[in-house]
Formats: sequence, C-alpha cells, structure tokens
Amino acid sequence: QKRMLRAASYGLHFACKDETYRNKTPGRPSHEAVAFVRASRKLRVLNAIRRQGIGFAMTSAQYDAVMPKGVVARLMAAGRPSLAASVSEYLKLGRRVHDYARAMKASAFVSSPPESSMTNSQIAEEAIRIIQGKEKGGKKTQDEDEDSLSSPPSSGMYASVALAAHRSGRKGVADLLIMLEEGPEDKVHALLTIGAYADAAAVAAKARDSNLIYTTICAYEGGLPNNEEGKSLYFSGIINKFPTEAVNMFTSYYCRLGTLAVGDANPAVNIFLRRQKHTEAGLMIAKKALLVESMEGNKREKQKIEMLKDASKIFDVGGKDCAFQKACVDEQIQLMAEQEQLRLAYGSNEVAPPSSSVTSTIMSILKHGAVDQRSAHKLNADAERIAKKFKVPEKRLWHVKVRAFSESGQWAVMRNFCDSRAKPPIGMKPFALAAIKGKQGEAEIMHYVSRMQDKTDADDRYDLLCEAGLWKKALEEAVKQGDGRKIANVRSLCNNPDVQRLCDKYI
Repeated sequence: QKRMLRAASYGLHFACKDETYRNKTPGRPSHEAVAFVRASRKLRVLNAIRRQGIGFAMTSAQYDAVMPKGVVARLMAAGRPSLAASVSEYLKLGRRVHDYARAMKASAFVSSPPESSMTNSQIAEEAIRIIQGKEKGGKKTQDEDEDSLSSPPSSGMYASVALAAHRSGRKGVADLLIMLEEGPEDKVHALLTIGAYADAAAVAAKARDSNLIYTTICAYEGGLPNNEEGKSLYFSGIINKFPTEAVNMFTSYYCRLGTLAVGDANPAVNIFLRRQKHTEAGLMIAKKALLVESMEGNKREKQKIEMLKDASKIFDVGGKDCAFQKACVDEQIQLMAEQEQLRLAYGSNEVAPPSSSVTSTIMSILKHGAVDQRSAHKLNADAERIAKKFKVPEKRLWHVKVRAFSESGQWAVMRNFCDSRAKPPIGMKPFALAAIKGKQGEAEIMHYVSRMQDKTDADDRYDLLCEAGLWKKALEEAVKQGDGRKIANVRSLCNNPDVQRLCDKYI
C-alpha cells in the first residue's frame, strides 16, 4: 500500500505537465488529487479498524457499500466509541455524527471503572472535555474543523452521558453533567429517568412548555404505587414540590374534571384544601351539588343538602374571607328545607318545585292558590313568611305577586291585593299591564288605569290605553293633555272611522 501510494503521489507531479491536461477548477485541487486523498483516508481507516485489537476487517467494496457513517455506527455498536469518534472527526462526517460519537465515547468513559484516585468532579470534567473534543492527549489534525470544536455541543449530549453515569451508579457525576444540558426536552426526559420529578417540572416550567409539564406530571404519577398512599403522595408532592405553573395545570385539569356531570369533584377539592384555598374548594362542592341529577325525588335533594353542608363547613374554616359564600350556602340550605316542608304540608310537588331561586319559590306558592283555592289564604301567608325570612324587598314581592296572580288567572285576588293599599309601592302600571296581557275586559283594565291620577302618570295612562286598544279613551286622554302628536298617533293606529273623524276634528 505504501509503495503504491508513493507511486501515485509521484505520478501526480507529472499530471500538470501533460499538455492535454486542463484543470476545470482553477485554484482548487484537481480531481486526481481529491481521489488520491480520498483513497488514502479510506486505506487509513480500513487499516485502523482491522488491527488485532479491533478485529473489524473490511474490504474496499464493503466500505463503499456501508459508507463511512455506517462504519462509525458499527464501531459504536461494537463498543469502540473512542475509535468511532476519531474516525468521524478524521473523515469530517458532520457535526451530528461527531457529537454522537463523542457522546458515546464519554458514556463509555463514565461507565468504565475509574481510577481509584479520581473523584466524581474529576470524572465529570474529563467527560465534559471528551464531549467538547478537548480530552487530554488529543491530537488535532491539520485539516480539522476548528469551528466544530469551538461551538457548543449538540442538544442531548450531556443528558445521554448523564444517564450512562446514572446507570453505572455514579449519581454525583450524573447530577454534574445534567446541569450542563441546554435542551429542555432532553433535560426533562433525563431528569424523569433518574427520578428527579420536581427538577424536571422546574425545567419544563422555565421553558414554558405545557407538554413537558404534563409529561412530568404523568411520569410522577406513574412512578408512585397504585394505592391510597400513592395517591396522597401524588397530590402532596405536586402541590409542595412542583413549581407554580405545574400546580396550576394540575389544578385546572381536576377542576375541569370536577365540573362535569359525571366527574368527581373530590380531587379538585382536595387540591384546593391543600393549597389553603377554601373559597375555591367550597365553591367547587356547591357547584357540584347543584348539578346532582343521578338520583330522583327526596334522595337527590338530601344529597344536595349534604354536599352544601360540606361546602358550608369549608367556608367556615376560611373565616372572614368566605363569610359571604357561607351565608349564601346556608340560605340555600334553608330554602331547600322550606321547599321540602311545603311539599309535605300541601302534598304536592307543584307548590314548591326544587329551585335555587327564592323568587320562583314564592311565585310557585302563589300560583298554587289557583289549584287549591281553599288553602289560598294559607299559601299567601307562607309566601309572606318566606319573603320575610329571606329578606325579599317589598317592591320585588309586589311584582312577584302581580305576575303570579295574573299568570295563574287569579284576577279577583289580584284586584283585592291592589285595593289592599290606597297607593301600592309599585304603582298601578304593573297591574294594568298584567290585565292587558291577560286579555281582560275594559272594566278590569280601567279599574287600574283610573286610579293613576298623578300628574306624572299622564303619559303612562295614554300608553296603557293605546296598548289596550281603547282608542276612544286614549283620544280623550290626548285631548285632555292638549297634545296634537298623541292625537295624530291615535288616528294613525286606530282603524275605527268614528274615532278617526274625531281625531280630524281635534287636529
């Protein structure tokens, strides 16, 4: 080989003297020179790998079929990472191949039995030099790519070497190397492999990668035993050791799961209680109580009341910050108890259907008077009692009664209710509107409109008469007010020729 290479090198000096030779790429090596260098490198690699200590004999044809990268891969698979790294750098196979070969070489170094005098720090430093291509005793070739050595290692190199050190029982070396890894994904997966779940979550949170955070949470759950103790460690570990971003994602997941009709709210409540967020925990139970639909009748209402009582206890633990929420839940429990008593007292579910509204409860009680007329007085008294107990404003109560009486057709009761005071607190307009919507006769409507005698009621009187279609009276009201636009409005809306002639007369 040496004699033939010398002869080829000698012959290259005469190629340029050939009159028929023309170099197609001036300033660059000729094709023959490039072929000579390529053949020399192939021979050097083949000779290096066929040594007795290596035993990897290949022919030139096999080398061409496998290609240089295949040779490097086979050397690493055969447990020769150092030689693979040297070959990849010598043949300039690219940075990715160089870095992979160096990482394998460093992994072999940290996995091998070290010298008795080397500490973890010294082993880690030597591994770092191997990864960076600056190991002791290394020789730089003349045409070695300096930029590849000065640039930082590829992502995942430190992580892979750290995992190799961890598998060899050198946890100190693994911790030192994994700190140098810059790729978040590789670093997170390496930390999860060695069981450093909290550190992995911190890296994922710093990278603002929600997928990595979720992966960390799932890996932590999978690393715990599948029993009650494991579940307790799962919740406490994430809340106490993981970063805020991971805890928030963990909380959001179980909150979403708890709001579903078939979901379990206990995990979300447990999380809130561990985080000392009593308001959120109580609200989660209260919302879940209002969604209970799996049972029917009394069992469902009893289950709701029990859940609301649990929410009230949690709000009580929260102190002053949860005082308003506790008052709301306690009133809801009282309302549900009142509804149950009314259903039992009157023997009907229609008297007080399950509802979270005091207004709708009062309205259903008053409407039931149209069905059970003998108990109308008692029903009215119960409505007044509930309104007083839950501090319903007087005007709202009057509006509720007007609507309940009108919708249930209790017109006589509504008239008596209106006449119970000389001047109702809500005025006469709601009564008149209820009569108009209920399609009552002129006498019933005028009973309320005629009592609107204040100066401020003039426009309302006119509007109500137009709404009821009492055009003659609306015209009289417009003439009384001396408003020509209102007279013209009556003429345009009315289809009665007599009223239209009167309007033309006044206009």
